[in-house]
Amino acid sequence: MKYIRNDSTDPYYNLAFEEYVLHTFKDDDYILLWQNDGAVVIGKHQNAAEEVNLGRAEELGVKVVRRNTGGGAVYHDSGNLNFSYITDWTPEKDISYDVFLEPVIRALKRFGVNAEKRGRNDLVVDGKKISGNAQCLHAGRLLHHGTLLVSSDLSVMPEVLSVPDDKFVSKGIKSVRSRVANISRFTKEPIDIALLRQALAESFFEYGIIDERVPGAPDLDEIRRLVLEKYGTWEGNIGSAADYSYKNSGRYPGGKVEVRLDVKKGVIQRCKIYGDFLALIGVEELERAVVGHRTDRNELMDALSGFDLTRFFSITLDELLECFT
Repeated sequence: MKYIRNDSTDPYYNLAFEEYVLHTFKDDDYILLWQNDGAVVIGKHQNAAEEVNLGRAEELGVKVVRRNTGGGAVYHDSGNLNFSYITDWTPEKDISYDVFLEPVIRALKRFGVNAEKRGRNDLVVDGKKISGNAQCLHAGRLLHHGTLLVSSDLSVMPEVLSVPDDKFVSKGIKSVRSRVANISRFTKEPIDIALLRQALAESFFEYGIIDERVPGAPDLDEIRRLVLEKYGTWEGNIGSAADYSYKNSGRYPGGKVEVRLDVKKGVIQRCKIYGDFLALIGVEELERAVVGHRTDRNELMDALSGFDLTRFFSITLDELLECFT
């Protein structure tokens, strides 16, 4: 087994780093320990627009990035520690979640935290979820990765993950909102993430010598290429969502405005605007203007900014965009 230290806190880079190791380093088992700045990491098969309050995430500077494994959307920040374990896979090999979670449980005990596995892929303490996990296979290699809520700002989580269910009808996979807690809540003394990182590495190596591998310059170049071509792109993180229908409305002094969209690969295919607003002319021109555009607030602003909205509604462009996003 080898350990690769990754000090980056860029979520785009870190997910690209993980994929590169999974696809490229096949000579041994690998353990990665890493942290992200504010991000929502969504499952491979999820609809980002349905899972994430994209407008609020942008306001807070929270990035949205799609991972290679299934499961639900999770919030990461600097108070969250992530671990990745990459190994060979054969049909006969035991790849149950227990195999990979036992070293984590063992490390947490060093801090007086008694975690236990619940369900298929969670770790809990006193019934509160502190870790979610997922797996994927690629060319005979298995990736198991998980989160550890250490001292995360849990107040941000509902702001960026809460999207009203009645806004969407989708083919994507809905996240299960779980009751979560920070590990720091269960320790007698303040827990240091650097110490937990070291404890995890030691536990995975069964308290033997930690064999560290340092990626070379060509490896880092390929990782940065992955960021540019996949993990840092709107198309990869938002546009690859399942097809869905969207409905949202707002009531303003000039009346109610309701927007309904059919979206495919993040691009609007059909738009209908309803309401009891007193328009001087029909809204068909506005509806046509957004078709073919991405469901990105800035792009929609550009598409609609040339219209005199007073002919349609007694609302501002920002208020209209609230109905679209």
